[in-house]
Formats: sequence, structure tokens, C-alpha cells
Amino acid sequence: MSADSCCPMAREASEELRSARRTMSDDLWRREVRARKRDEKHDDDGAGGGRPSDGDTVIERRTRPETRTKKPPMYKVILLNDDYTPMEFVVEILKVVFHKQHAEATKIMLHVHQNGMGVAGVFPYEIAETKVRTVDELSRQSEFPLKCVMEKA
Repeated sequence: MSADSCCPMAREASEELRSARRTMSDDLWRREVRARKRDEKHDDDGAGGGRPSDGDTVIERRTRPETRTKKPPMYKVILLNDDYTPMEFVVEILKVVFHKQHAEATKIMLHVHQNGMGVAGVFPYEIAETKVRTVDELSRQSEFPLKCVMEKA
């Protein structure tokens, strides 16, 4: 005795399963026919398209384009000249806060002195903000009016 004859619900489920199998096999068959027609069309072109003509299956590997992390926007940290801050203090700030060598710090300090402002460095936002704050605190502690600002590079 089969499951079809014992209860009507089993018979319905069995019929639905057979119908689904038929539908799936029909879809697969249609896809295969379309693929063969497409292959024949490429073979008739004479170009071949780089496909094998003996009916081998060609599998193309598709990969996602590589995503890269954006670089953060950079900000210039600019020292502003004033008439009261000693040049030696500015050189020390450049050496301590911006990790410049003595010669480079002196060069930047002279540029600031002659031109009114000069770039001490270029950094991502958070680092630039921290350096500006550090320069302001050190100059305030030393009672000098040295100002430092940042702007987008």
C-alpha cells in the first residue's frame, strides 16, 4: 500500500512535489536549450569568442571589485606670527609637538616670522586638532600669545 492511497493529504503533498520537480526540470531544460543556442550563435560568428566548441562547460569566476578604505581628509596645522613670542619658544614647540629636527624647526620658525604664518605639518583631523590644542596649552602655560590654527589641506 502506497502513501498515495492511505490519506488524501499525503496524496496532495506527493502531487505538489511531482509538479515542483516537473517545473524545475522544465526550467533547467529551457536554460540548457538557451545556452546551447547562444553557444551555436557564437560558433556561427566565426569568432568563437574564446569558448570551446566541443560542448565543454565553461565556468566564469566573477569576483567582487576590491573595496578600498578611503584615506582620511588631511588638515594643515598653521602657526601664526605675533610680535611677543620668542623665536626660541617657537622652535621648541616645533621640536616637541611636531617632532621636527632643529634645522627644520628653525626654517619653519623663520618662515612664520617673515610671512606671518607657516605650515607646521599636515595630519588627519583628530591628530591636527590635538596638535593645535597642545600648542595653545603650552603657549598659555608659558604666557605667550602664540596661536595655532588648522585648515583643510
